[in-house]
Amino acid sequence: MSKIYHLIFVSFLALLIFACSPSTQMGKIYTPEEANKLFGNVLYSVDIQANVLTDVLKRTNKSIMFGLINKQLIILDGKRNLLYPERAEYKETDIFTAYSTDKVRELLSSKLNKQTDGEPETVSIEQRPEVLSVSSDAQTLETGVKCPPACPD
Repeated sequence: MSKIYHLIFVSFLALLIFACSPSTQMGKIYTPEEANKLFGNVLYSVDIQANVLTDVLKRTNKSIMFGLINKQLIILDGKRNLLYPERAEYKETDIFTAYSTDKVRELLSSKLNKQTDGEPETVSIEQRPEVLSVSSDAQTLETGVKCPPACPD
């Protein structure tokens, strides 16, 4: 009987360690309808061209942070260095939402595949009541990590 208790204890401990370990993926993709239901309607948004965001992604490794400071889109790398726009004012206490670059690329992949010779495709950075989302027409990236307090890298 004690072997069963040891096995249960070891399994519980392994599960606990697994659950507490940091995930390399920050963010989950939802449909816009799911995002609205789970996180509330969009209060306001700022668009960025998909190809510009793709270029910005090339300048960071594992994570990228988005913020709408005074309704201006500011994008930082995982160490809170400014990536977009070229100049912007923000404080170390301003809260940004971090996502894995892989998740942002996944969101962008459908956008860039649809791009035609007409208008450039855009991605919307959306402020919701409690969260910041990144959306294309058919997908919304959500459940990012707020920095501070939990900054990646």
